[in-house]
Amino acid sequence: MSKPLNQSFENNNLMILPHWSDLPGFDLHLDQLIELTNGYLRPITGDIVTKTMMHNYFKADVLVAPDKKSYHKIHLAGAIIVGLLKNIFSLEELRVALQYIIDNESPQKSYDHFITLFNQEAANDSFKHFRLAEQQQQEMSAAEVIRYDALEAFLFWLSAKKALHRVIDANQQ
Repeated sequence: MSKPLNQSFENNNLMILPHWSDLPGFDLHLDQLIELTNGYLRPITGDIVTKTMMHNYFKADVLVAPDKKSYHKIHLAGAIIVGLLKNIFSLEELRVALQYIIDNESPQKSYDHFITLFNQEAANDSFKHFRLAEQQQQEMSAAEVIRYDALEAFLFWLSAKKALHRVIDANQQ
């Protein structure tokens, strides 16, 4: 595990993402967009997005294409969300999910809702062992905690996939 990832696990204060109004209000070049995105994501996920990934997201219509190599808040917001979810959903699933959300709310409102929820959950550490009583948590060995967390992560992933596919199926009818 990388050092930034360890730090973020130990300190939930590092697990804060910026709201729309906190994103730069000026045009960015792709390198700047990637640097900012990775600056927000690396402390949380230990992962980065690359120039090739970004080109693939634009090519697959996951993210709105830039205007003459000029990137704006909508691109940075999209890159942050996709950077968090890229290991959970396929490109097609991300494209459909983001399009569905944007069709029902403005990009700014959608992004802010997502970020507010993320920041609240990360700050409260409520995502951790929410189904276990405190005493049960304290009695678990490190191996049991890892096993439990892995299972919970899989179940959350499966739940998110099912919910997304219900939306996809409903929109195709």
